[in-house]
Amino acid sequence: MNSFEILEVLVEADRPMGVTELSDAVGLSKGVVYNHLGTLSELGYVRKQDRKYCPSLRLLSPGELTRSSHEIYRVARSHVDNLAETTDEVATLFIEEDGVGICTYMATGTNSWVPEYVCGDALPLHITAPGKAILGTLEPDRIDEIVSQHGLPSATDSTISNRQSLDAELRSIRDNEIAFSREEQFEGVVGVGTSFGLDERAPAAAIGVCGPLERLSGRYLQEDITGQVLSTAKSIQVELTK
Repeated sequence: MNSFEILEVLVEADRPMGVTELSDAVGLSKGVVYNHLGTLSELGYVRKQDRKYCPSLRLLSPGELTRSSHEIYRVARSHVDNLAETTDEVATLFIEEDGVGICTYMATGTNSWVPEYVCGDALPLHITAPGKAILGTLEPDRIDEIVSQHGLPSATDSTISNRQSLDAELRSIRDNEIAFSREEQFEGVVGVGTSFGLDERAPAAAIGVCGPLERLSGRYLQEDITGQVLSTAKSIQVELTK
């Protein structure tokens, strides 16, 4: 566990860190930190640079192998690419793990805007459109567990932060098979998402499109983008159930 804590600190830092600095960050003695760094270095996940340490690109390998092992990712990837190309917006695939949404894949259009998260980031389900779409597929008991474990933290003033409002939103999502995030994760950013039907043994998953409010609004969002998202989800579902 300590090795992973040290590694996470290094990954989140924007510069190499020394043993003393890492010791202060993780609350362990310098000797313990040094030993863990030695192990991480031997495994190739950390490299030394001017007496300091930084993460190695070797980390890309286990992450990519993990992602590629998911059938949902393997099937959905090309469809998410097509969604981004068709809409010329950012298209994403989210898969639920341990009550949060993991951004598993992201494809971008020609527009320069990208969201402030990357593949592999874990996001609260109630703040993104794909995340809310995932919540809409879950049984009430499972939603209770997720809210109890993670709460409903606010990312913006528009974030749904109480259970009553969330339940009302989820009822609408189930009725309409579509979810919206209206500046609930980032101010000035909106998104639309939908889940796709899976075997009960498979993890809950959803796709979505997100972008700046100034571009995604009105009929373009409600009809054009929403229609493309729903159509893409149906295509993924058909391929997964073959």
